[in-house]
Order: sequence, then structure tokens, then C-alpha cells
Amino acid sequence: MESWQQLINTALLGTGRQALPELQTTAALYDALLHIRQDNENDREEVLLKTGALLLNFRQAGMMPIVLPEATMTACLPETKPYCHPDAVPPLTQALTHGSIALTRYWMEHCANAGCIVPARVLPTLLEEAKGNRKLREPLIACYGNRGQWLANLNADWHAMLPTDTASIAEDAWTTGTLPQRCEVLTKVRETHPEEGRQLLIDTWKQENAATKAELMDCLRTGLSAADIAWLQEATTEKSLKVKEKAWKLLRRLPLSDIVQTYWQLIKTAIQAVNGQLITSDLTLPLPAEVYQSGIDKLPPSAIKMTDETYQLQQLVAHVPCSFFTTYLEEDMPTCLQWLTAAGFEESLLTAAIRFEEEAWIIAILENTNTFYPDVFHHAPAKVLEAYALRFVEKEGSSVILRMGAAKEEWGLTFTGQVFRFVAMHPYSYNMNFFLELAHLLPVAILEVDEKSYFGDILYNQQAWKNLRDKLFELIRCKATILQQFQITTQQ
Repeated sequence: MESWQQLINTALLGTGRQALPELQTTAALYDALLHIRQDNENDREEVLLKTGALLLNFRQAGMMPIVLPEATMTACLPETKPYCHPDAVPPLTQALTHGSIALTRYWMEHCANAGCIVPARVLPTLLEEAKGNRKLREPLIACYGNRGQWLANLNADWHAMLPTDTASIAEDAWTTGTLPQRCEVLTKVRETHPEEGRQLLIDTWKQENAATKAELMDCLRTGLSAADIAWLQEATTEKSLKVKEKAWKLLRRLPLSDIVQTYWQLIKTAIQAVNGQLITSDLTLPLPAEVYQSGIDKLPPSAIKMTDETYQLQQLVAHVPCSFFTTYLEEDMPTCLQWLTAAGFEESLLTAAIRFEEEAWIIAILENTNTFYPDVFHHAPAKVLEAYALRFVEKEGSSVILRMGAAKEEWGLTFTGQVFRFVAMHPYSYNMNFFLELAHLLPVAILEVDEKSYFGDILYNQQAWKNLRDKLFELIRCKATILQQFQITTQQ
């Protein structure tokens, strides 16, 4: 409408500079606009505003409403599981109020394990929490029932909390998804069908850029096996340095790969068993070019306490399975461990045991070592790791607490007491927020333990510890209530 544009132009210019000119409009508006202009009580501004009001209503009256398709909302299916007991909701509310994702997840897991579902009134709150925290999504899906799925389907922001058809989602995300989505798809496929996952990557390999290739190759760690060796060996000839490094890194995890076998042959030239003793000698340097290409480094100039031969030999030992030594040296694991540790290869052996997932070797090393190895956590049974951590909590408290914080099983009383002891000695390094994500690991029984049993005669800031302890115990009591309520539900 030309008259509307004229009105806008005049408003932008200002009626102080130019009065609204006579508008050329339809006959239906002519008389009304003329009446506004001829009314002597209207100044320039009023003429503009009244004309604008009239034109706006005229424009809106002439618009056609948007035609929407018929609503197809379906009713929620009836629930097939019982709701949890009403008394189980307050500790959930308390966990949410504290902002403890760990306790919220803990509540959901116990709800699902008890065969119950979340009460309807709490679902929107939990869906909002899970929207911003991936750790809550799977536990929520397991206990939100049909109503939770129905609600999640109605809100696009909650679609991440919908159960997915893995096959259809995988196909779409792999071809059109973002790089993180494609990595997630490839990892999931590799979990159940490793060869299909590798073929997915092969089919699109030539279309990918170097950075994408490198990221996708990381996913091959899942389901990695000897069947991947041939293709990975080809990938070592790629132009991209990053892609080559990823390929070598994966090949170094496969005992049957040519490079690991090459490492082993080199090791045997420097380590032998003679008359019941371990004899080590220097490697012949330089090593074959392929060994350096695969990631074995030469001694850096800054290192002054080690020879290049020893430095490279330790790297080689860290890249072959520990079990190779028991066969080669014809001795049992404890003897091999004792010999190799005495020869300075303990850290290399532990690295190899972690790389090749040799749990028996990891346990044996942890039970006998006097060294703290941060990287070993979560590669051995919980009880073994806790016993290991307990020996170092006084000297390496911060590192121990950080790594044990990712444990999947509840801490023991003795270890928890020693953690509290360390925290009490460093009151300004730890606060309530730090323990929000550790609350599920703290044993309820610690509430009944006398502090003197783990504090002894140490000096500590009693007031600072008391303030933190009171808040900690609130979280532990919340956990206790969760356990109690779902134990009652299970017994009924």
C-alpha cells in the first residue's frame, strides 16, 4: 500500500519538517482520512498518528488468517509401571535444589531399578534438567514412562530425551549430521558390528577432509581388532600427518600388527634371560625408520639422566603386551614383573598393561609399586584401585580425590575417612560445590563414624571443617533417604 509507505517516510523524517501529505487511497478510506485532516483541533502529529491508526486497522482487516494443518496431537498411552512412592519425591527435589547432578542421576537409576516411573508433576523439571546435561538423559528415559516420552515428543527442546530408532537415526546422522554426531554414530556401530563400522568409514573416506578423517579414526578404538590392521596400514600412507599419527596410534594397540611385532623383535635383542637372571643391553641405534615414523621418539636434548638407548627401549616395552614376556622369558608373571621392575621398566609395563587391557598385570603392578600413577585409575577393579588410592591419599590427595571421583562404585568407609581427613587439612581448597558431583560415592555409614577414628591427632581448622561437614552430611542424608525409599518400594 503506497499510502502506508508515505506515512512511514513522514514519520521517519518528522512532522516538524514536513506535514503528512494528502494520501491517495481507496474510496472506502477517503471520507475518514478527510475528516482527520479537516479537524482543526488536530495538529500535525495527531494527524499522523490518527491516520496511522486508521491505516493499520484497515491493513489488518484485509489480511487473510494463516491456514494451519489440522492438529494431530495424540493422547498419551496409559502407564504400564507404577509411580514411585510420594515419599521418594522429596529427596529428588532436594538433589535438584542442591544442584547435584550426581544425586539426581542416582535417584533416577534407583527409580528405574525398582521398576517405577517418575510422578507426572516432576517430569517437566527433569526434562529441562536433562536438556542441558547429557548424563541425565539415559537414566531419565529409563524411568519417565509413557507420559515422559509423550511430553518429550511435544517439545522440540526435549527431543534429545526420546528413545531413538538407532538404525534410522544412524543412517541420517552419518550422511547429513555434524562431525560429533557422525562420530557418535560410528562409535555405536563399532560397538556391535565393528566390520560394518569400518566399512562405513571406507565408503566415505575419499570424500572426507584430513581433519574429519582424523576425528573419525578415533572412533575405531571401539571394537578395534586384528581385522582392522590391513586398512589401518594403508592409512599410514596418507598425506596428512594427523591421519598418519592416528593410524599408527591404532596399530600400536594391536599385538598382531607388523609394527608391534617389529617392536618385539627389537626388544628381544636388548632383553634376555640368562641363568635365571634378566640381562639388558643397549639397543643398536638408530632403529629402523618405520619405528620412528610410528611414534617412537629419540631422547630430547633436555634429558640428561638417561641414555638414548634406554629411553627408546622403555618406549618399545610400553608398546608390546606384557604377556609376551612370560612366554619369552619362560617365567611366571610375578617373576617377570620383579625382574623388569628391577631393571627400570615398571612404568613402561603399566603403560603397556593399560594399552592392551591386561588386568592381571595392572593389579600385580599396583599391589607392588611404591609409585603413584594417575593414569591407572579406572583400568582395574574398584577394590584394587581404592586400596591403591588409600596408600597415596595423604601425599597425593588432590589427584587421588579427582580420579576416584569418577568411580562407579561407592567408596569404602576407610577411604572416605581419609578423604575427609585430607579435606579437613586443606579447608579452603574444597567446598560444597566440589562434592555435589561426588555425593553418590560417599557411604551412608560414614554418618555414624566417629571423626576421631580418621582424624587422629592432626591439626586442622575445626570451624571450617564443621561448616563443610554439615553441608556434606546434608547430601549424604539425601542419598540415605533415596536408598531407604526405593528399598521400601522394592520390598512391597
